[in-house]
Amino acid sequence: MTTSARLRIAPLLLAAAVSATLALLAGCRGGADSRPSPPLKVDACQLFTDQDAQAIAGETLAAMSSTIDEAKGRNPLECIYNSGSLDQPRILSLLIRPHRSPSAARDFLESSRSALSSMSAGKVQDVKGLGDAALWVGGRIQQLHVATGNLQLIITVQSPDGTDQLDRARQIATRVLERLKTAAPKSK
Repeated sequence: MTTSARLRIAPLLLAAAVSATLALLAGCRGGADSRPSPPLKVDACQLFTDQDAQAIAGETLAAMSSTIDEAKGRNPLECIYNSGSLDQPRILSLLIRPHRSPSAARDFLESSRSALSSMSAGKVQDVKGLGDAALWVGGRIQQLHVATGNLQLIITVQSPDGTDQLDRARQIATRVLERLKTAAPKSK
């Protein structure tokens, strides 16, 4: 990979690292319904398939992996596609972050608003009608953060021309939320 390709991918990796750090910090938070939720075994690439990514991107794409993936195996809580090139990536991804409880997921989403606003030059907005709560982070980040049950979904749809990708991220979120409903254990 060339140095210029690494420099173009660096902001994407920074956004993922910040999301992961914030998710780790959320483990210390609790709420009124802070009872641990039963683990839900999901695979991000089954919730957001390559067919989904290709339909939304409208062009060919490739799954992305890292040297860590190659050494340890793919993390089932993330699925990353690139419909661009290494020089001009166009990332479409789903990252799933489980939280201790539904209130912890919502609290984390709200508490991360300030940091996300700083990273995106203030381009954070609430998104109605997705999950229990959702935020769109525009600017250079282009991520949709959705709290649903005890999960946080982080959907990234980036475009090399910088156009807003909320509509495409919403399409991904809708498909993922529908699939999660069928994967959830039936309550008695």
